[in-house]
Amino acid sequence: MRSRRSTFELACRLAAFALLGWLLGDSLIPSRSRRMERASTGAIGSRLAAWTRMPPTVRLHADLATTPDAWVVDWLTALSHSGHAVTWSGAPPAVAMSSEPLADPNGATRIDLAAPARTLVVLRDSASVVDSVRVDHLGATVVTPIVVGPVVGSASGQRFAADASGAARFRAVVVIGDASWEGKFVVSTLEERGWPVIAQFHVAPNVDVGQGVVLPLDTSRVAAVIAVDTTIELLGGALARFVHSGGGLILAGRSSLAPAMRLLSPGVLGARTHPSVLPADTIGLGSTGFYPVASLAADGVALASLPGGLAVAARRIGAGRVMQVGFDDSWRWRMAGATGSETAYRDWWARAVAAVAYLPVASPLHSSAESAPLVHLIDRLGAPRPTAPDVASRSIDPRLLLALIMIFLSAEWASRRLRGLR
Repeated sequence: MRSRRSTFELACRLAAFALLGWLLGDSLIPSRSRRMERASTGAIGSRLAAWTRMPPTVRLHADLATTPDAWVVDWLTALSHSGHAVTWSGAPPAVAMSSEPLADPNGATRIDLAAPARTLVVLRDSASVVDSVRVDHLGATVVTPIVVGPVVGSASGQRFAADASGAARFRAVVVIGDASWEGKFVVSTLEERGWPVIAQFHVAPNVDVGQGVVLPLDTSRVAAVIAVDTTIELLGGALARFVHSGGGLILAGRSSLAPAMRLLSPGVLGARTHPSVLPADTIGLGSTGFYPVASLAADGVALASLPGGLAVAARRIGAGRVMQVGFDDSWRWRMAGATGSETAYRDWWARAVAAVAYLPVASPLHSSAESAPLVHLIDRLGAPRPTAPDVASRSIDPRLLLALIMIFLSAEWASRRLRGLR
């Protein structure tokens, strides 16, 4: 039968070996209970150098109220690839921005924003403040005539930016229809805006007049086609191929009633509206009547409505865009409108063409980490994780374990020595 002294010695030896095995396992097998280092958004940039020198057994966690700069995210990604366990938590604002030149010879840049609803976004460029806008329904658009350098946005303390250095190259706009006041004024207002215009007007059977050379319909030469009536039927399949390849098309007035336009138009036109009381003084857009879009296609988008019905609709066809405009006498707005109607008429048609025109960019714009910082963060480090408990206080210092091993081995050795003296 084993004596109490022998049992004590065996227990000391087993305890020493158990602690030694614990030390070896903790050093060789990754443990969830290893020490953790934390840093907030404001401090994480200054902590990265120290984190890089730490052993991979130290967990790294970022508490983020806003997304840090892209270089910080890239550094954290490099640490995760080098063996560190890198996590983050928090709720940075989900913001994104893109900018691109508009199809407008006057020069303009459209800035599209995405941010939580009711968020105030302030936009700046290298020169000054560009504009501020409160986001409604998760998105907003700002159009500015000039931008100096990159556009930088600020929302709820989050900074994000987009490059706006692309330069547009403009193709011609083709206007086709019967000889009419509508076609004449559309051509003149686009030319005043700076667009190169090719006009083709039908004046009699087999007799067409126009300006410029009628080019083949392809996006290398033509940005958009404007049809003012059903003579657009003469283009047939060439127009469909042009739109599918990225060209723009505006179907004004009765033009979408042409049989060849049924597969392209955003909707089906109804009977022309006629106001019960004609304008007594000034004429506005659509105030003398228009062709409403009575039935919208499944992929059609309503753009403008008047008391008589849907006046403007649009849809995508392949790579191109088609706009259906019910107005067939918009020229009256320019001739008999209120003060400033000439400028308003020009701006309206310029916006319509810009919305559909094919616009190649001399310097292709690429999305960057700064244009959508939260997306970049999640792409590099994964989704946020709940803040892990700080286990440093629960970790046992290896030095304490070594001391306990020495105590147990010393106790066993002393017991053996005392037993040998008897």
